[in-house]
Amino acid sequence: MKVGDVFIVLALACVWILLREEFSGAAVVSGLIFGSVAHFFCCRALPAKKKDDVEFSKLVMYPLYIIGQVYLAGFYVVKLIFSGAEVEIVQMTTDLESDYLRAVLVDSITLIPGSVLIKLDGTEFTLLWLKPKNKDISIEERDESLKGHLVRRLIKAQKTPKEQ
Repeated sequence: MKVGDVFIVLALACVWILLREEFSGAAVVSGLIFGSVAHFFCCRALPAKKKDDVEFSKLVMYPLYIIGQVYLAGFYVVKLIFSGAEVEIVQMTTDLESDYLRAVLVDSITLIPGSVLIKLDGTEFTLLWLKPKNKDISIEERDESLKGHLVRRLIKAQKTPKEQ
């Protein structure tokens, strides 16, 4: 077992303890058990070759960032709904080379209120999103608001070919 595996199991155990809202011996032991089982199945479902191109240490704060973005986008979507919004289907691309990071990107976009993933095909994906009614938004503005800040954070975690 590598140090990274131990870190992942401990992180999952911490999440378990937070979700149970109880710090006890039983919570710690069950968190370690469930964290180990979850990590085992993730390793089986996502072989190492699929995630070798990701530097996970640079993604440690990413979940907290996403939680903040979810709340901010929630307030924005409420404002859109009251002021008038319309739905648009858009096709986008990403420069992320890692399949894993592309999946994290589209999952992150889907978590943020006001957007739903329709299709992911390689570097291209299709989204349904809410936009202000009767307002023309340039492609650059749309891309920046939907994925720009997320891609900048994820690209830092992408290993270059010589690092792999």
